[in-house]
Amino acid sequence: MAPSTNKEPEKKKTDLPRPAIYTIVHDLINDYVSKQNKNKDDDFLKKLTNSCDKINSVKHLGHLECCYDDVASRLAYFMVHFSHHTYLVNSILSDAYAACTNLQTRTTALNELASAVDWGRISVFSLGGGSTADVFGVLMWLHRFGFKTRVQAAALDTCTKWETTVNQLFKVMQFDSESEGSKPSPHQTYAHNLWRKMDGNVKFFNSSLKSASGLLKSGSKEIIALGQADIITLPFVLSSVADDPDISSTIQYLLNVVKPGAVLIYLDHIEGPQTELINNLAYWCGMRRIYFMKNMNYAMPKYENEEILDKFSKEMKEPIPRQSKVTAIVYKKPSGFAYDKRMKMSRREQNNVKQAQNSIKRKTTLIS
Repeated sequence: MAPSTNKEPEKKKTDLPRPAIYTIVHDLINDYVSKQNKNKDDDFLKKLTNSCDKINSVKHLGHLECCYDDVASRLAYFMVHFSHHTYLVNSILSDAYAACTNLQTRTTALNELASAVDWGRISVFSLGGGSTADVFGVLMWLHRFGFKTRVQAAALDTCTKWETTVNQLFKVMQFDSESEGSKPSPHQTYAHNLWRKMDGNVKFFNSSLKSASGLLKSGSKEIIALGQADIITLPFVLSSVADDPDISSTIQYLLNVVKPGAVLIYLDHIEGPQTELINNLAYWCGMRRIYFMKNMNYAMPKYENEEILDKFSKEMKEPIPRQSKVTAIVYKKPSGFAYDKRMKMSRREQNNVKQAQNSIKRKTTLIS
């Protein structure tokens, strides 16, 4: 009997829905440029390029170094820094969660946050992150670990115009095809899944940490939102205001409002007195440091192809930065709440915890 010549059909390679923040940013900018073309604003691309050149440095990862009142400057931040900023927060939160999680007992030191995730809703408050890149970082972390929870988000910034741009960003993330039967691409699927985790739009508060008289009023909407947050982010803020004589009392007041069990993600440049300041203030306010990387070297993943933005970045003087060195610290305000993770950890969560724990070991070995 002749041997069978039938071969097993080759498995079709699928385009995995990897994160594609550059694609989301491209769609946002393309949407705005199309509107400007309809308004016959031929100089808009030049304005965008000039704005990109002004902030095309990692020292402008924060929002307080420049004015973002006009559309071109805000889109420039999205093109140059938004994706990098998002991945930084995702990486820090992933590493901190993995470092505080025991796979054998399925428990974590971030017990209150895990409880909120299991409950199905968490609250995020961004102090000084008008573009909400840090909120997107939290969404990426939830998606990466397979957490099925909704996010209520709020942001405080000096610029009042971020809200319009951010709402438009969420709009382009929603897959809406004009032709029947068309399927979203893997990148569109990923963006849509991030959008679905949001419980409504981001609430924006306009205030400054330098002149925080309205912010520090007891019972104000900002203070209530901050006191309800499970995750508070402080992205590249203190380096801009650390020299202000009243900043210590302002930050101390805000940290005292943080509820027990909440997590504070501090992210800033390595130069300057801001890291010592936040360490002292957090300690005085009863918070404890659970994750610390003084010199964190981060590079954008290769699958985020910068060529996606070539349509708008080709006229820039320098390429968009994809590497940075920052200080990353995660604090937690202790509480007496005891929480054992009752839900069985999914295989996806376990694999990502292992991956992040191995990554932390490699980083620690390189430092030592």
